[in-house]
Amino acid sequence: MVAYGIAKARAMANRTDWNERTEITKAVITWFDADYEYELEIENEDRMDNEEFIAWVEEKAESLAKADAESLHTVCEEIDSIDFTEKEIDDDALFDEEYENACEFEWECQTGR
Repeated sequence: MVAYGIAKARAMANRTDWNERTEITKAVITWFDADYEYELEIENEDRMDNEEFIAWVEEKAESLAKADAESLHTVCEEIDSIDFTEKEIDDDALFDEEYENACEFEWECQTGR
């Protein structure tokens, strides 16, 4: 197994944007019926990349808003906006998790446990 410091240095050398990336975690579709404004939150549960998630939400926004309206026993008359929530990606934490998993796998392979 490669030592932690060496493995992390290699990982960081392969990324010019270490700890500078963001990911979209959810979208909020704001829609109206005849009387009220509603917000429908869509979580990025499948961890799609940003472009893929934006395209998917924009493509499905109308049908998602209509389904939400139906569940609320009303009718979606208009979609006002779609807002996306981003968070920073913690590459250090991701690396630590992957390194720990690799160490555990190697230990299991060597010990048979």
